[in-house]
Amino acid sequence: MLWQGFLRYPGMDFQALWAPWQVNPTLDGLLLWWSQLPRVVAGLVVGGCLGLAGALMQLITRNPLVSPDLLGITAGAQLGVILAFLLPASLGLPVIFLGGVTAAMLTFALAGGSRTTPPRLVLAGVAMAQAFYALITLFLTLNQQAAMVVSLWDTGSLSQMGWGALKPAFWLVPPLLLLVILLRRPINMALLGEAQMRTLGLSPRMLKAVVILVGTVLTALAIHLAGPLGFIGLVAPNFVRYGLGVRWPTRLLPLAALWGAVLTLAADVLVTSLKDWLDLPLGTLSAIIGALAVLILLRFTHSRGVVGQPDTMAGEPTGVRLPLWPTVLVFGAGLAWILWNGTLGGPAPISLAALDARENWAWTLVDLRLPRLLVDACGGAMFATSGLILQAVTRNPLASPSVLGVSQMAALAVLAGLVIAPDMLAAWRLPFAWGGAALALFLIIGLNLRHGLEPLRLILTGFALTGLAMGVTSLLIAYYSQNVTLALIWMAGSSYASTWYDVWSLAPWLGIGLFLAGLTVRWMDLLALGDGVADSLGLASTRKRLWLLVLASLMIAASVSVLGPVAFIGLLVPHAVRLLGFHGYRNRLIVTPLMGALLLVVADVLGQRVLAPLDIPLGIMTAAIGAPLFLLLLSRTYLRKG
Repeated sequence: MLWQGFLRYPGMDFQALWAPWQVNPTLDGLLLWWSQLPRVVAGLVVGGCLGLAGALMQLITRNPLVSPDLLGITAGAQLGVILAFLLPASLGLPVIFLGGVTAAMLTFALAGGSRTTPPRLVLAGVAMAQAFYALITLFLTLNQQAAMVVSLWDTGSLSQMGWGALKPAFWLVPPLLLLVILLRRPINMALLGEAQMRTLGLSPRMLKAVVILVGTVLTALAIHLAGPLGFIGLVAPNFVRYGLGVRWPTRLLPLAALWGAVLTLAADVLVTSLKDWLDLPLGTLSAIIGALAVLILLRFTHSRGVVGQPDTMAGEPTGVRLPLWPTVLVFGAGLAWILWNGTLGGPAPISLAALDARENWAWTLVDLRLPRLLVDACGGAMFATSGLILQAVTRNPLASPSVLGVSQMAALAVLAGLVIAPDMLAAWRLPFAWGGAALALFLIIGLNLRHGLEPLRLILTGFALTGLAMGVTSLLIAYYSQNVTLALIWMAGSSYASTWYDVWSLAPWLGIGLFLAGLTVRWMDLLALGDGVADSLGLASTRKRLWLLVLASLMIAASVSVLGPVAFIGLLVPHAVRLLGFHGYRNRLIVTPLMGALLLVVADVLGQRVLAPLDIPLGIMTAAIGAPLFLLLLSRTYLRKG
């Protein structure tokens, strides 16, 4: 605080200290009182709010891996920032808060409420964040000016122009701190478990709702002041818990707030110190440092209890059990029909007579439409199949390609090439994507191999890589503003301008991937029983999980190189196939690629026609379809369990 507030500029003197009471203050005085000191106070408030919010959420959920980022609150608050552009300035903070609360409540509902488990909660938060980021990207692709403003804001900064932005903190923080003090006894009781809390006359649901509400207000205030600073809410409480050995809530909460402020100000000092060599935004630096801290944190957390759990939904009765081959025929017929309609129908239909007469305009439209839909089909099949493989690896029915961070790292590698060299040949996208995917896979395996590639560790490693990729993505978009719309569309996922070259690029990898996946069916069936059972039956579970990760990552990289990181396909389709009654991986491997191809083609056709002539990016349309379907599927499984 002292360095950042008073010693950052050595020219401060006695005159500068009295600037507020002077008629004509000096430049040093103006810098001190209306730039440096507000920046320091903002760092204290932002870091303290994030540290306290993370500690509260970890205590109330009894899960040290929970944070505002993992619960989707940050993404919801960012959506609130977008909506605040359309409203009066006085409504900015309430809208940000409303977005964060909505995300938090939906995440807990989707994860199963009080019955949630750490992997389920993390994955539900990631899925919710994907849905909100899709909405954000849709707005930004429609508004170039807003896209630039939000992209710059997204990089995060403690810079303040006076004390105006801090005024809400002065009247919000004191009552929130008082409320936390009043809740200290119930929060202490939360360590006993929900059954004991009910015995003592305390409602766990009410306490959880109040604490999450307080944590969301604190997070919204921090985002309002500095933008999204990732991982502070996750790292600060765990540093106190594991680094200092403090676990009792009444001591953990104030120390988490203190160390949150320390980490935030330290990151700001580092950004300032590096400015002469590298202009690095605070949000990007916090994301990079936070991602590394999460990876270090995994060394101190134990998830063996999660590893031993079998696939809890693999044998769950659903009330539906469809026959295999009739289902395959229905999906195949549906895919053929949507390809036909998407190619020959729409606002500019093509008649068979025009094709038979070899009309140039008709065949030109076919050459524009059909390759795009075939690319959608190939990409959808590979995304869905890779999601199925990842669910077998993690033994969690909510796993998806984006969970491990492989698709985001692959997309980031291609994005770097696109923003630096917009005319980059399509042939170079696949090597770039493979490079990003290989780097992600190397980090995932290298950091988790000694732990047997445990599912929860894989998920948290993927989350850290995703945060790292998003931080660098914001940096690229901010510094290469001339291509911001292209970058946003690419990161959302799109099949714009796909050609026959893209079809021939994807089709061989689809065939190779499905063939190799067919050879691993027995591995996936045994892994679903748990590592102990699989090893006792002669399956080297760690080695087989490693090969499955490699196969899934290669399929993801091939898809991302053409379509970008399309969300929800790998998450939704394998889950839906299971609910249709296909429990054996041999049957799932037949149905999953067909359903993935069908869903992605349908999403693209709807994206072309819903707001025609506006063409909604594929990833946004997929999220718009996938989010409600995902909610419906979860309501039929987790939410009905009592």
